[in-house]
Amino acid sequence: MLDFLAALLAFAAHLAVGLGLSGLFLLAYCVSTPHRELDLIRNGNSAAAIGLMGGMIGYVIVVARAISSSQGVIDTALWGLIGLGIQVAGHWALSRYLPRLYDAIEEGDVAAGIMKAGVAICLGLLNAASMTP
Repeated sequence: MLDFLAALLAFAAHLAVGLGLSGLFLLAYCVSTPHRELDLIRNGNSAAAIGLMGGMIGYVIVVARAISSSQGVIDTALWGLIGLGIQVAGHWALSRYLPRLYDAIEEGDVAAGIMKAGVAICLGLLNAASMTP
């Protein structure tokens, strides 16, 4: 019974850290875009929604890997923060490489949203795979 309670506590701690890191990523992502992502989504902009959800999926892949390969909650948090920095840096680099991308997303260009989402997911997969035990 004590083993189960210890496992349940570890589960709850990792879940809380994962949710907290995901919220922090959402905040960092929205602050780093030149437009108001959530306002665009509220107004029905599919391109913005696709881009944001791709970013979240890419980052959650990183957090899932951090949880599964970590030695504890602190290790998970540290790797999650490192992954967050890499995901946001990739997002920033994409905006420099394709400067018109954000204008296209603001205009509702779904292809731009898919491009942004795809890059974020690919970067998340590479980021996660690089977290070796």
